[in-house]
Parts: sequence; C-alpha cells; structure tokens
Amino acid sequence: MKKQIPYGVSNFEKIATENYYFVDKTKYIEEIDSVDYPVFLRPRRFGKTLFTEMLRCYYDKKYAHKFQQIFGNYYIGQNPTKKHNTYFFINFNFSGLRAYATKDKDIVEEKFNSNNNSVIYNFLLHYKEELKLNDDIIDFYNKKYDNNSSGALANIINLIATYGGKLFIVIDEYDSLTNAMAIFYQYASEEENEYLNILRSGGFFRGFFEIVKFGTATSVDKVYITGILPITIADMNSGYNISEWITFNKKYTNMLGFTYPETENLVNTIYKDYDLKTNKSEVLGTMQQYYDGYKFNKEGEHLFNPTMTLYFLKNLIENDKYPDFLIDDNLRIDYRQIAIIFGNNTEGRNEIINEITENKGLNFSSSLNVSFKMNNYKNGDYIIEGLYYSGILTYGNFWSNLKIPNIVTYNMALDYFKEINNFTPTGFQISKIIQSYQSVGDVENLIENFFEKIIKKFPGDFFKNANESFYHGLLYHVLWNTFTKNIYEVLPEYNFPTGRADIMLKSLHNAVVQYELHDIFEIKQVPKKATEAEFELQFEKVKIQAQKHLTGDYKNWRAIAVCFRGNKDYKIEVFAE
Repeated sequence: MKKQIPYGVSNFEKIATENYYFVDKTKYIEEIDSVDYPVFLRPRRFGKTLFTEMLRCYYDKKYAHKFQQIFGNYYIGQNPTKKHNTYFFINFNFSGLRAYATKDKDIVEEKFNSNNNSVIYNFLLHYKEELKLNDDIIDFYNKKYDNNSSGALANIINLIATYGGKLFIVIDEYDSLTNAMAIFYQYASEEENEYLNILRSGGFFRGFFEIVKFGTATSVDKVYITGILPITIADMNSGYNISEWITFNKKYTNMLGFTYPETENLVNTIYKDYDLKTNKSEVLGTMQQYYDGYKFNKEGEHLFNPTMTLYFLKNLIENDKYPDFLIDDNLRIDYRQIAIIFGNNTEGRNEIINEITENKGLNFSSSLNVSFKMNNYKNGDYIIEGLYYSGILTYGNFWSNLKIPNIVTYNMALDYFKEINNFTPTGFQISKIIQSYQSVGDVENLIENFFEKIIKKFPGDFFKNANESFYHGLLYHVLWNTFTKNIYEVLPEYNFPTGRADIMLKSLHNAVVQYELHDIFEIKQVPKKATEAEFELQFEKVKIQAQKHLTGDYKNWRAIAVCFRGNKDYKIEVFAE
C-alpha cells in the first residue's frame, strides 16, 4: 500500500506503525528531555497535540516493548535518551472545554472535573498492574473524587510517590477554556468575572495547577504545557510560577511546523510514490505562497503550517489537483479572540488594522516575549503581541518588523478585521457580486456591485481612517473567497515586470471556464470630502499606473483602473490592447 497523508491524525503510534508519511521531529525530544517544566506556545492547528502524543509513546513505561517498532526509523530511536519509557505518563487535554465557557460557573467546574477525572480513571486502568490496583480500588477513586479532579490528581501524585515512581504530566491546550471565558467575561466587573475567579486563589482552575506545582516536590518530575496565549498563566500569578518558557528559545523554533527542506523532501517523496501529473514545482510554489512564512524566532527559519500543508497534499494525492479551497476552515479561530486583543484601544486598533491591511505587516519595538494579563488585553496594551501569539503576525525580515506570514493568513486577517468592524456579508451576497464578471467578464458590473453592496454598507465615519489598501484588500478578499482555486489564480500585490499591481486575477491554463479572465487591478482612493478636481487628478494617476502593465507577455491582458471617493462614488476605466 502507498503511504497516506496523516491529515487530522494526532495518534502518533498510528502514524509511526500504519504506513503514514511523517516529518521526523523526534530530535526535539532530546532537547525537551533536559527541561523539567516547559511551556510551549504556538498558533492554532500547528501540531501541538501530535507532539504530546509523541511524548507519550516515548516516555510512557507501558510503551517500552514497542520502542523499536514506533521509533526505530526515526532520529530518537537511533539516539535514545536514558529517560525513555521510564515514566508514569498522564496527558490532560483541555481543548473540548471551550464549549462550556459560556455556561453557568457550576457547570463549567463540573465539566472541568469530569474531563480531568476521565483522564485520571483511564490512567489508573492503564497502570493497574504496575500499581497493583484492582477494579474496586479504581472505582473507589473514581467515585470519591467525582467533583474534585484536583484532589484526584493529588492522590495520584501521592500514589506514584509511594510506589517510588516518577510522573510525567502533559496539559495540552491548557488555555482553551480560559481564552473562551476571557472573551465571554471581558465586560464583566471584577467580582462577576468568572474567568478571573477561577484563576484566583481558591479557584478550581488555579487549584489544579497548584496541585501540579506542589507535586514537583515528590513524584512529578516533568510537566509539559502547550497552548496559544500566555495570559492564563500570567493571571494565575503564583499559582503556577515554575514554568520555563521555551517558546522563543532558538533550539525549539522548528519543533512544530515544516521547514522548506522538510516540505520539499516530503513533496519529492510523494511524487516518487504517486503518479501525479500536477506540476511539482508549481505545487511547491503555491504551498510556499499560501502556507509558508511563519517565523517564531528572529534568527529562525520560515516554517510551513503543518495542518494546511497536509490538507493540501491529501487533496493532491487523492485528486491530482489543488483543493478547491486553499484554506482549511479548521484553522480559523473565533474572531472574538482577535477582537479582544484590541480591547478598548479603538485608536490603536484602527491604526494597526490599516497598517497591516496596507503593508501586510508593521514595525514594532516589543520583545514579544512578555507576560501580560487579561486586563492588559482589555486596555489594548499588547495588541501586537496578541496578534503574534495568535499567528496573524510573525517575524519579518528585520528584527523590528512583523509581517503576515502568507496569503491564507492575510485572508483570515481580513475576515477578522471585517467582523471587528461589524461587516459580515453572506457568501450568497458575495457570489452575486461576481456573477456577471465570472460568466461574461463584465468587470464594470463587478466594481459597481462591489461598491453598492459592500463599500456603501460600511458606516460613513469608517472612511475617515480608510486608505486605498482597505479598498483593494477588500476587493481581493471578495475575489479570493469566490473564485475556485484550481481554476483561477487570485493574488494581491502581484509583481509584474513593470512594477507591483494591487490584484492579479487569471483563469488557469486549460481550465474549463465560462469566460477566460486575465485582469490587472490598480486601485486608488480619495477622501469622501475630496473635490472633483482632486478626485479626477487621482483617477488620472491610477489610469497611467494601470496601463503601463500592458506590455510584453501581458499586452493582451486587461488593466482595470478604479478610484473611490470614500463611500460616495467611484470612477473606472478598463484598458486592453
């Protein structure tokens, strides 16, 4: 059987033993081995859970007899550390708890305990022979601590200490519940803010982490924590102050995510195994545009998002073509998590949104490696840092520059910014905008619909801060979200021999389309209060800018020059040789 793409598979043993492709990240176990209480943060869907399952297979004493079977072909199997398969291993995963964030506080606590006690119950069953437990004792544990997972964990820690063993604790997606609660309670008073209450002294969430911390004095030898944001641990204060933050440590930069050589090697291997007709170099180029660009250390390499990469490659081997939609919707996070980052800082929000939309990045002076709390978010004190941790921004080419990593993230950012500004047209409304453009190439109708059904729907005062990047960013977003990706190519800020154009759209070679499109869009704007003379002057500039691209290989294309006057009116002219 040909190997399969492990998209959506977080069971490491299955990947290692059941004929799946795997980018070998096991050498990072060697690095983790020397750190007792690491905390490692990465954006959503960056392979965090799979890595914790790899740790389970490596450190769990019950997997000792499978060590060669699982790791024999990988780096760590040929370079094992002394600690492999020596621990009692317990893995808590809080990812499912976000669903209860808006429930009554008693229900939230009940679900938290239920989630953790289920893990503890399975832990006891898993090690019943080693710990000489019978079913009656396990059931006793389960019933006694039904509503107190902190107490249950404390007893597990004591049990392992009595046995003379060592415990490895993993807490995966540690902030999934608390991030969702921070959003829900962002406008609550200090006393009624249940997010803060569960993290204060006496709160059940903090109490659980305090047990973990106290356990390090006896049997808890290693604790590995993953998540997205640092605010939960910051808000717990001394509740868990033993962590070693390795997120910015250069040694771990490539621990999650694929480097370009790793991605290229994976693609080359797939093309050897499968008789694919899709051009390999174009595949790599497309993946680089859409999924590469994450840089989590100033001196680190650019990384591909692993989930998006595997999503693309799974579609490729199954259909020998690009996926219809180059973004995996599982990557999206609740836009309110982005909104809360801006807090009450409306001025800072508008300034940063405009700069990111226009430049796909911004300059900054923060070290990023900072500890901040929910109240810092409410004040909008750490907007740039929050966007970095969420994966919207990443390190650019210079030490004082952050950028949007790739086209997929740029579109997600535009989505978030639209919703933050209370503008969310439906997919049906957007598809109606492009209907005649796609079917007969009527670009004047496209711009008219775009202006009438989108631009004019924004509140008038919004245009006090809007610049031309707002217009071409939004038009690009509409086109990108409606044109099928294996038939059309839509790119922003496209570099032609004559300079950069705002948007390039073309139907792909041999694609079956209603109307063949090869269009270049140049867009400018003037304020809503601009005079007719000012409006006409800017329009003349954009016409010159558009026409210059119609030369060489592009002489038979169309160039579309558009100038908007706020949300009041617009001018358009279409050029074709």
